Amino acid sequence: MKQVAAVFANTECIPEEQEEFLELIKACDMELIESFTQTLKEISFRTYIGKGKCEEIQAFLSSHDTIECVIFDHDLTPLQIRNLEEQFMIPVMDRTELILAIFEQRATTRVARLQVEQASLSKLLPRLIGANTQLGRQSGSGKNKGAGEKQLELDRRRIKARISEVNRELKKVENERMTQRKARQKSDLPLVSLVGYTNAGKSTMMNAMLSLCASKDDKKVLEKDMLFATLDTSIRQIKTPNQDEFLLSDTVGFVNELPHSLIKAFHSTLEEVKYASLLLQIVDASSPQFHKQMQITQKTLKEIDASHIPMITVYNKCDLTSFTYPSHQEHEIYMSAKEGIGFEELFDLIHAHLYPNELEVELLLPYHASIHLNELLRKGRILQRDDQEDGMHIKIKLTQELLKKYESYILT
Repeated sequence: MKQVAAVFANTECIPEEQEEFLELIKACDMELIESFTQTLKEISFRTYIGKGKCEEIQAFLSSHDTIECVIFDHDLTPLQIRNLEEQFMIPVMDRTELILAIFEQRATTRVARLQVEQASLSKLLPRLIGANTQLGRQSGSGKNKGAGEKQLELDRRRIKARISEVNRELKKVENERMTQRKARQKSDLPLVSLVGYTNAGKSTMMNAMLSLCASKDDKKVLEKDMLFATLDTSIRQIKTPNQDEFLLSDTVGFVNELPHSLIKAFHSTLEEVKYASLLLQIVDASSPQFHKQMQITQKTLKEIDASHIPMITVYNKCDLTSFTYPSHQEHEIYMSAKEGIGFEELFDLIHAHLYPNELEVELLLPYHASIHLNELLRKGRILQRDDQEDGMHIKIKLTQELLKKYESYILT
């Protein structure tokens, strides 16, 4: 396990944000040996932190040669990283690079690996300025004798070429997902998306729903108590005990100051949220910072143009709090996914949001009109069916739109 030192330096050091940064270090399988804190009056252009703090860290590193890296809880410029590495004589990482390292460890599918690589290369490219010590010119060969190119220029060219290649691959993925999305939309099943802070319990929520709806275990998603356990969008079909059917998606969790490069790289993954009919914001109610985490979720949804979608706030992990559960209001519910408590109320809330104008009627559908039965099964909720001589007597819940279409078959 890599041993590291952490640096908290900003105009305002907030304990909760420091705690989250320590969790990020832990999530990257690193061992924190020492941390340094400095409240800055102004940021140094050359090293971000002050000269005295740099010397303090350097002295500590000189007596602790097992430390392999110094990690800053904020973003640094390429110049600042280069100057700090020259002084400390070991690698320096900023917050974005730490999150990228976590994503790289968690990426298991080809798409996730491509997205992480795209973000990593975009972060690396500016750092090459002045970072390569092999700046000697290479001699030319063949007929075109000459000075050749600097090694730095060759490295930059290779990285730019690889970024272009990865972007082409991601574009193909985006087109494939668009095709899949169109196919799902033809099914007329609404999409419900799980969103929220990382490690709030979204995957646990999805797996619990799948279990309650008698789905196969091989349809379950990875569920683990760690930051960023999920990097890919997983979509499953849900049929609730009260016969509601919808598609449920689970995607990457949000975090404070989620790097813009990651939002850009994971565009095709995060974009699924934009097509949802309803969002379930999963909140870790046991976290002392859950209000701040909800604000960050709202901010991220705004960045991906999904803040306008109707939302139910699900306060999860209430078994670890003093909240009364299960309990719910029109737009929020208190429950525990791990304990399996509150799902009946959650399904009722989802139904109320997806089908707000649904009414119960009885239809008499003649057998010669049975072509309409498939649509009624897909878009309505059949409560009872009785096949008689004059046709199918169907007690069903329909939306206003379908009621208008089938009003001639309504029994009065």
